[in-house]
Amino acid sequence: MTIKRDHIEKLGKQLHALDGALAKLGETEDLKRLILNIKKPGWTTPAEFAFAVGIAESLHAQVNVVAQLKGVLAKAGELVELNPQPLPP
Repeated sequence: MTIKRDHIEKLGKQLHALDGALAKLGETEDLKRLILNIKKPGWTTPAEFAFAVGIAESLHAQVNVVAQLKGVLAKAGELVELNPQPLPP
């Protein structure tokens, strides 16, 4: 199968979108504000606390998986041998 120029452009756009999403994910001001709020007396009930802890643990696990997948994509991309053949239009 031959890779066409529009395939490369599509992948490039997807990688740019991924880069933007990961950059936005790295913005943590909202979590810093939450950390300040949870220290205030009466912040939550035991049930709400359980939900918050569960969500935080799940998010942490998912972010770790995303980081692992990002590493796999980047490393595997570097292993691909360059093909000096020109792309068809």
